[in-house]
Amino acid sequence: MTDPHQYVERFEQQLQDAQRKADAIQGAFRESRAEARSPDGAVVVAVASGGRIESLQLTPKAMDLGHTALGRTIVDTIRRAQVEVARKVEESVRPLLGDGESMRYLREQVEQGIAVIDPVAPPAASPTPQRPATRDDDEFEGGTFLR
Repeated sequence: MTDPHQYVERFEQQLQDAQRKADAIQGAFRESRAEARSPDGAVVVAVASGGRIESLQLTPKAMDLGHTALGRTIVDTIRRAQVEVARKVEESVRPLLGDGESMRYLREQVEQGIAVIDPVAPPAASPTPQRPATRDDDEFEGGTFLR
């Protein structure tokens, strides 16, 4: 591409595309929620992205637990909800990031965070690629932009 006006137009379009993608990723993070219920049904927890607790409900079954068991059940249920929301965030941005380096980095960060939240949680299965990797933006169509 030798026309500088075309280059600038293409570059501006790429910036707009990147901004739309960034807005969509922020929306995915903002809108992600998960709910977990303890195996005995005594505790129900809802969390938002980032693991922020939005609600904690204790059912009448919670009254049958001792204070130590109830505390452990609450913590375990919160951890399960946090793990679930982390994986939901990862899944929601996969269509936007593809399976390139950015997605691999996000997956590593999610799995490291999950290991801190819940050391016994199994790692998520590696997904099959949904789309091929796009060309590197730094390639400038096989040449340099300085020519």
